Amino acid sequence: MAKRSSVDFLFEVDKADSGALTSGLTPYITKFGDLAINKGTTDVTPFGTSAASYLLNVIKKYDAIPISGVYDDGSEPCPDAVFNIHKYTHAVTRSFSCTVGGTRIYTGELWIVAYKITFEVGQYHGYETEVQFTDTISIAG
Repeated sequence: MAKRSSVDFLFEVDKADSGALTSGLTPYITKFGDLAINKGTTDVTPFGTSAASYLLNVIKKYDAIPISGVYDDGSEPCPDAVFNIHKYTHAVTRSFSCTVGGTRIYTGELWIVAYKITFEVGQYHGYETEVQFTDTISIAG
């Protein structure tokens, strides 16, 4: 088991539709959710049976991932400029790259589905966002 630190983690996402991947966003991320990949089951219970029967679905589904961190509107890229779907409308999915441990790289497309700025008196302002991966995630390394 390896303990990862911020130097072992890099998350980049398009700042704009069809834009270039950001750099410098990672220091403003304090929590990045787990990558969960599911293949659900499909009900195939025939009429007249007394117990449910299921088959493993062939379609992969990625759970949405929560991301949270410190909000700094003076940084570039500012988390607000990347994730704020209230300010910026995105018509297409955004490319992303997530490097873990300096060697394993996940790439693909995502939707930003939720965003909020959090306020706590006496603390740094924060943000919370949720991203939904779509299509296939490529893994290298």
